[in-house]
Amino acid sequence: MFAMFCFSSRDEPDTALPPPVYRALIESLFKGAAANSANVLAYILLAVYQCRRAADQHVVAASILIVVAGFVRIFVERGQHRLFLEHDGRGLATVASIRRSELRYLAVMAAFALALGSLQFFVLMDDDIGADRLMTLSACVAFLVSSPARCSGSPRIVAVQAWLIVLPFAAAMIVTGGAGSYLGLALAALILRHMRAMTKTLHGTQVSMLLARRGAEDVADKFDTALNNMTSGLVMIDRQSRIQVANWQFADIFGLAAPPVDLHVWRLIDRFIAPLIEQDEAAAMVRGFFDGDGDDNCEWRLADGRILALSRQPMPQGAVVTVADVTAEHAAEEYVRRMARYDPVCGLPNRANFAEKLATALASDRENAHFCLLSIDLDRFKEVNDSHGHQVGDQLLAMAGERLRAAAEPGFVARFGGDEFSVLLPTANLKRNEEIGAAIIRALSQPFEIDARIVRIGASVGAAIYPDDAADDAPESLIKAADMALYGAKAAGRGAMKFFAEEMAHAVRRRRQLGEELRKAVARGEMSLVYQPIVDIADESVTAVEALLRWTHPEFGAVGPGEFVPVAEENATIVEIGDFVLRQACRDALSWPDSVRVAVNLSALQFERGDLVATVTAALAESGLPAYRLELEITETILICNHETVLTTLNRLHGLGVHVALDDFGTGYSSLSYLNDFAFDKVKVDQSFVRAIGAPDNAKAASIIRAVNAIGRDLRMGVVVEGIETQDQLSAIQALGVRGAQGYFFSRPVPAADIGVYLLKRMAERARRAGAPRHRAEAG
Repeated sequence: MFAMFCFSSRDEPDTALPPPVYRALIESLFKGAAANSANVLAYILLAVYQCRRAADQHVVAASILIVVAGFVRIFVERGQHRLFLEHDGRGLATVASIRRSELRYLAVMAAFALALGSLQFFVLMDDDIGADRLMTLSACVAFLVSSPARCSGSPRIVAVQAWLIVLPFAAAMIVTGGAGSYLGLALAALILRHMRAMTKTLHGTQVSMLLARRGAEDVADKFDTALNNMTSGLVMIDRQSRIQVANWQFADIFGLAAPPVDLHVWRLIDRFIAPLIEQDEAAAMVRGFFDGDGDDNCEWRLADGRILALSRQPMPQGAVVTVADVTAEHAAEEYVRRMARYDPVCGLPNRANFAEKLATALASDRENAHFCLLSIDLDRFKEVNDSHGHQVGDQLLAMAGERLRAAAEPGFVARFGGDEFSVLLPTANLKRNEEIGAAIIRALSQPFEIDARIVRIGASVGAAIYPDDAADDAPESLIKAADMALYGAKAAGRGAMKFFAEEMAHAVRRRRQLGEELRKAVARGEMSLVYQPIVDIADESVTAVEALLRWTHPEFGAVGPGEFVPVAEENATIVEIGDFVLRQACRDALSWPDSVRVAVNLSALQFERGDLVATVTAALAESGLPAYRLELEITETILICNHETVLTTLNRLHGLGVHVALDDFGTGYSSLSYLNDFAFDKVKVDQSFVRAIGAPDNAKAASIIRAVNAIGRDLRMGVVVEGIETQDQLSAIQALGVRGAQGYFFSRPVPAADIGVYLLKRMAERARRAGAPRHRAEAG
């Protein structure tokens, strides 16, 4: 029985549908608002007609109700039409708001159907109405038949209308009675059943269509989202060469205002694409690509510098073309290629690039090839890099590279790494190559101004000539020869240029052998110490003795420190050797007078590697030497490297009671800030100033020594001048007020036993000189 009241095609209420679908169902009720208004007016006219002709007050009342309900219906339908259709459904975004609109319309339609059903009931009950009865019945049947089509979006409205028309009809049939009445009831039931079935069918169809459309819209939205979120531009072309689909990326790439949908490809090419390409017959080329002539993948370079990568994929209904802006990728690849072949700091070719250039030079005409290879090393660059930081160091390298490129014109300049550069000169002319080498040294020796700092370096140059200096014609041999010449230039005092000579190969081999033998020298007992006194020239007393290292190799014989110490610094054996020197010097000094200190030179590597404080502490403990009798000498180079770390270590050593002296002051990057940063016990002036005093123009050297002595006196530091070899030099520094002196004038470096004898003799001589005046006084 209850099934007769269910006109919906669904078990669940329509409110359970997706909101857009539910909204579309209710919206369908008002799409024919104008036509419905005309229909309602027809019912109103019928009511007015009945009202004027009927004598029964019930008919008149029902007619008036139809008129009122009809105008209310027209008003509501038009209002809902505007709400749903003319204002895009604003305010109907939720299921609750849509349902309220449906219920409002349900109430209006129920009132109208109730009025029409009432009119039908009273007309059927009045036997005096003849033709008017048929007119009313026809109007009710028309209303019933049109209701499923008009209101299938809301089955409950159809159900309410049907029952409000059928029930009054059935009531009239029952009241009037007779065989015709039963037939009328049967027809009413059939009509009601037919309306229910029709409504279910129409509603089900409508819901299915809306759900299908919703699904299609979702797919279309997803496709559109995916299409316009692609990184590449895309167009789909049909067989007639018209664009069916295009995304915004495609439009943006070619500067279009919108995706060129429904545009012929040739028009797109001629108006928008071809003008962007800097190439003859660009339009023909682009047309050929879009038409599928030739390769399906290509790249175009546009006039504005962009590079586009295009791909064409044929399809049964046409083709799909994708376009990507690959300018950044090309730039990145070019950068990677450049980084692989060029130095990032200087912008010069790197070692690999230089090797290719050298190999090409040899491969082109090996028999007739003649050129020169320069190997260049920046002098004192590490000191600048360590003292001022890597940022200044990088700027210095870049500026040095520019100067080198200008000075070596027309040579091919490359940076090998660190502070090493190479130049390939296209001539083997000795004089011309010497001129270029000298120009390079001059250019790199000029001051550099970096961040308001004045920085000075220099350069050493080694040269090798092809084919003379490449024994096996291999590029590697020529590079090795130039490197050997560079070693020779640096050994000659830096700031020089040397050409490769055969004896250099011997020197390199010897250097390599020395490095290997140094690792075993301490263990074999080949290392020994000699000592040179430091004298107070005011009273001729010896204040300290400097320990100097000597090496006697069983095969090479005596190897000078100027030769083996740089090798030891290079292979780090200087750390082990330095430990040996400290321990041995402390042991030897124990037999000397307590007033004499022993001075030991330190290497930068001893500060960088190992624990220098622990090493000094152990040497003092093992020997029993008091800390105040040990004097450690450092150079300014050590202070430049890791300045803060070195100062921390020096302060810890001072805390032990050890004396610290600054050696070779006045050379390299001398700075008074070192004297401010640390309280040195002694400053040793480099021997080059003493030699300069003997020159005709000695005013500058003497002034510098006088100034250093004054600073030392004010800072309560001892001042020692190194390299005193003659009485004149001694007299000169005495005149400048200096008390400390060291050099061959007093003694050459001698073994420990001999320095002990020397110290005893000096003490005896002092005692004799001190006693002689007393004897003369007593005799008098």
